[in-house]
Amino acid sequence: MKILFACFPLKYNLFMDDLKKGLEAHAEVTYDFEEFWACKNHYDIVHIHWPEFLSYEIQKYLWETCPVPEDLIQRIKNCMEYWKKHSTIIYTRHVQYPHLRHDEDYLELYRMVTSYCDVVVHFANYSIQQFKEFYPEHVNVKHVVIPHHNYASIPNTSTQSEARKALGIPKEANVMLVFGAVKENEKVLIEKAFGFISNENKVLLAPGWKINRRKIGYIRLREWVWKWDKWKAAQNKRKRINLGFIKDEEAHLYLNAADFLFIPRTNELNSGNITLGCTFGKVVVGKKGSDIGELLEETGNPTFEVGNDRSLKEAIENTYYLINQNHGEKNKKTAFEEWNVPKIAKMYYDTMKKATESKKL
Repeated sequence: MKILFACFPLKYNLFMDDLKKGLEAHAEVTYDFEEFWACKNHYDIVHIHWPEFLSYEIQKYLWETCPVPEDLIQRIKNCMEYWKKHSTIIYTRHVQYPHLRHDEDYLELYRMVTSYCDVVVHFANYSIQQFKEFYPEHVNVKHVVIPHHNYASIPNTSTQSEARKALGIPKEANVMLVFGAVKENEKVLIEKAFGFISNENKVLLAPGWKINRRKIGYIRLREWVWKWDKWKAAQNKRKRINLGFIKDEEAHLYLNAADFLFIPRTNELNSGNITLGCTFGKVVVGKKGSDIGELLEETGNPTFEVGNDRSLKEAIENTYYLINQNHGEKNKKTAFEEWNVPKIAKMYYDTMKKATESKKL
């Protein structure tokens, strides 16, 4: 079987690289978006992940507000029609729509691309129901749930005490980790969750929390205040923020230093941080609902109702109960036994094989 990953190379995204390596035990895998646009060489499977990452040209419009050119949309349609005729199209549904732009143009882009798909892979059952609500006209699409594979490929070379020493975090502190970019609308939620940790000896580890410039008209003053705000944040040992991008080889320090991982996403469908936290043996906390809530509840991790402070407080309290019950190790066992790359890749391969055989009938 020949498989084409129709996506341009994603820097610092291990999902694609790990899945490609796993599938290579069963098939010939090409990771090259230009092959998608060439519409020539034979592939049994064309695997699409994010429609906006089919080319750099499509991606650039994420940062703009102007309409996506009609000729670009038509070129995508032409490619989808070609591959629909010559291959089986598999789509993994990572998101419900692009994080940066989900106006009518990009909603229609998603609708159009998914209309050509033979099979849609979801991370949880919630996504299937939402997909059917979003696209009731896509009646011929087949759906399957395949879990997000683990992050065992990330180096893990530190103990908790070693990680805390390296980051200058007190050995006995309660540490809450928020991994990844922090959006402005998530900061209040993070502050509340951190505030519900009863122990005053605590540290918020949120490297992706950026210190933004204040709205000051006088540019030189605005820049001075911004530098001052960053300096003050750097002195705060209780809240470690504005640390910049964390490389894969350094991620183990933050994950091992933490007691638990908090997911502040309230509008998203999925979060790879569930799998990431479980891989490193952490209790993971996030919202009820969507794939996030479904997966957390399936794995016995705490969830909270968005906008309900009492629910959030109870989730944080339950987190420390679960930590004491060694639930993090249970999460780790699930990640390595149920979500390992060879097992997940085999699930993808079996799905692809079945889909190609079905299409021939």
